[in-house]
Amino acid sequence: MVPPLRSAPLRSTLGLALVLAFMPACDQRSDEELRSMMSEVASSQVSAVESKLGAANDDQTRRLETLEREVAELQGQLAGLEGQLAGAKAELEELGKAPPPKPTTPSMAGRPDPASTYRVELGDAQTIGPADALVTIVTFSDFQCPFCSRVSPTIAELRKSNGDDLRYAFKHNPLGFHKDARAAAIAAEAAGEQGKFWEMHDKLFENQRSLTESNFVAWARELGLNVKQFERDLASTAIADRVDRHQRQANDLGARGTPAFFINGRFLSGAQPRESFQRLIDEEKAKAAAKVATGTPRSGVYAAMIAGGKTEP
Repeated sequence: MVPPLRSAPLRSTLGLALVLAFMPACDQRSDEELRSMMSEVASSQVSAVESKLGAANDDQTRRLETLEREVAELQGQLAGLEGQLAGAKAELEELGKAPPPKPTTPSMAGRPDPASTYRVELGDAQTIGPADALVTIVTFSDFQCPFCSRVSPTIAELRKSNGDDLRYAFKHNPLGFHKDARAAAIAAEAAGEQGKFWEMHDKLFENQRSLTESNFVAWARELGLNVKQFERDLASTAIADRVDRHQRQANDLGARGTPAFFINGRFLSGAQPRESFQRLIDEEKAKAAAKVATGTPRSGVYAAMIAGGKTEP
């Protein structure tokens, strides 16, 4: 089998040759005519090929020009980036020469600064632990606050592990959106009038969803209190005023949330893990021991530690 002819000019030339070769005898041309016809065909094919090559060259030229423009644009962008990089390096060098910024302790506007010491007077707070302890924790709490209840076991652990070096003082800050918190605070103080504040404190936190007057009386009876006196104290304006004074003190200090703690006057907010409390206790214990070593009596340590402290945020 003869393979197909792939070149169009070649096919045309051979085709013409075949046609000429098999023409009828009466139509046969002279050699000169045949050469002329062959020359015309060849010239025609050459012109066609040159035309196609010219078109291809034009297309390649346009593509090359486009690529050259894109390269030029990229070179311009690269030069701009190099300028920006040089500027950034210069700024970094200047920053490296400047002194580092001083560390700051994060604090919220209107709230106590954890880096400061506050003069938190004990007043008539309920306390547990020796009066001459090196460290005193004052808490402002709310019996209906779940976080206040949650931190109570932590406080018990701290009192046990720190022994006579730690005193714990409890003050009230019944928040307005806890409708039973103020009545519960008064009930705890009423029990305190008969020496059972901490026992009622535990009852109230254990039963936060049941803070009613009838339950207060029932728990007072369980604790062996004089119920009639307890009921009178529930209605006492003096006890109610005590609770309100505690809350005003908390607001003045900026401790508007609960629980809020002041450890030898230093603020700690919320139901923090035990380690957060112990870290501050250790720091304050060392400072207090240094004061004792220079002549401050242990009974006067707390007053000395908070002397000169802030009374507002």
